[in-house]
Amino acid sequence: MHIWTEEHLRALDPSEHDFQEFKSSAWVASEQGELHPDLLQALSKQVSAFANGAGGVLLIGVGDDGRVDGGLSATLKGGGTRAWLEDLVGAAVTPPLARFNVFEVLPDPALPPDEPSRILPGRAVYVLDVPSSPDAPHQAKDHRYYLRIAGKSRPMSHLHIEDVLRRNTTPRVALSRLGPYGDQEQDLSDPRGPRAFVVLRAFLHNSGRSMARHVGAELTLPRPFVGREVRRRMGDAGETHYTQRPGAVSFFRYHPTPLFPTQEVYGLCVWLSVHANNLAQLKAGAALSWAVYADDARPQLGAAPLMSFSSVRLAAEWVERQSPGGAVSP
Repeated sequence: MHIWTEEHLRALDPSEHDFQEFKSSAWVASEQGELHPDLLQALSKQVSAFANGAGGVLLIGVGDDGRVDGGLSATLKGGGTRAWLEDLVGAAVTPPLARFNVFEVLPDPALPPDEPSRILPGRAVYVLDVPSSPDAPHQAKDHRYYLRIAGKSRPMSHLHIEDVLRRNTTPRVALSRLGPYGDQEQDLSDPRGPRAFVVLRAFLHNSGRSMARHVGAELTLPRPFVGREVRRRMGDAGETHYTQRPGAVSFFRYHPTPLFPTQEVYGLCVWLSVHANNLAQLKAGAALSWAVYADDARPQLGAAPLMSFSSVRLAAEWVERQSPGGAVSP
């Protein structure tokens, strides 16, 4: 978790944007400690906007120019201003906000004399860190829903609200584990030279709140690692369909059952072959890539160098030892 200090405040981008909003100390209370009568309404609007969007920070005690204005009294309420703000933020919207942080930035006594603290004694700058909420959309106290648009908190349109609702009903399925399955299989029977076969196995996880009815996963390898024997073994397994395009071969498996929230399941396995003619490509960073599909969610994409898998490294070492002349230069 990021901890805010006065040094961080001084390093801030001095402009407001979709993920950052400045509010002066007077936005909360007067110099005499009297709370602004519209504080809860105004705070609710800002919390709603950040929570319904991609999240962001609201800094209290910072002017529109991005400079600290002296700070807000640290003892506005019994128990301290920070604790009071924590109670206020969580209840500022409907449904209540479950995840957020309130940071209290006090004067830094370690600052050099020529750069004194901009926060006055007994005061603090408060950083309200509001992440994107899985419970969105959140309604403000004025019965509107807000979103950060062009650096401002603006009322959401019907289409915006539908988009947020869809975001929370779309399953989030991704590749959770990918690694070797069993030991490498060594083969000296091919007249073209030694080769080793490796199996990698992938698992899928639904981290969303809704069931994924249709799930599929695809693993893609560079063409030199998918020879005739690899394709035969994949065909004998009978669980995937493969497609070829220039330089690559992809294996796809449709998962036969829905994937419930928090559930992790086996996705698919893929064979690959390591031999003298692809060692150079392997050492140059040849990678396995993947795509995971779930209903109408965006595909989850990723990639990993083949040499990051221990079984592939061991296979490459064995092939090098068996090859004439020893190691093959990349």
